[in-house]
Amino acid sequence: MCTGRLLRHILPLIAQFIAVGFAAQAQTESSILRGQEVAQRACVGCHAMDGTQGGSIQGLVVPSFRAIAGQNWSAERLQAFIMTPHRPMPATPLPLSDVRDLVDYIVSLR
Repeated sequence: MCTGRLLRHILPLIAQFIAVGFAAQAQTESSILRGQEVAQRACVGCHAMDGTQGGSIQGLVVPSFRAIAGQNWSAERLQAFIMTPHRPMPATPLPLSDVRDLVDYIVSLR
């Protein structure tokens, strides 16, 4: 099996295992604030923080964090999406704790 196909099969399983641990984490004001800091540090180059439309990369419009929150994805799905490499979003290696805080921030924008 080629690497790409193998990753497409394995990544959803990894995301499910991570989600089990993630479900136990309660969204708190401090995790939301830490997530906002992560967003400002690692994501603001492409994603707008204030609800306006983000920029564009490779001809694709980059959604703001409010637009992402408006999709009403579960926290687990957001986490898996952030952690899974996809184009045109560049790989942004973040510790799992930062990803969880970033997800809490995005969910808080609903």
